[in-house]
Amino acid sequence: MIIDHPNKTHQNTVNLAESSRQTAVQQQIVAGGANAQANIRAIEATFWRAVITSCLANGLDPSPFKQSLHDVAGVWS
Repeated sequence: MIIDHPNKTHQNTVNLAESSRQTAVQQQIVAGGANAQANIRAIEATFWRAVITSCLANGLDPSPFKQSLHDVAGVWS
């Protein structure tokens, strides 16, 4: 996912977080192991928290992303 957003600070933050997420997930897939799925969920949660934090820092509504965080981690923040 690459976003194009009018707020370039938010855009850059989210795109960097997405790049980091993709790299971390790929590394976890290669590493495998018994905890792989739990580790990937943690990586996904970290990404959504970064998006939410960027929204808050840039005066944007984080509500849609809170649902995504809840879906992967079972928490709202």
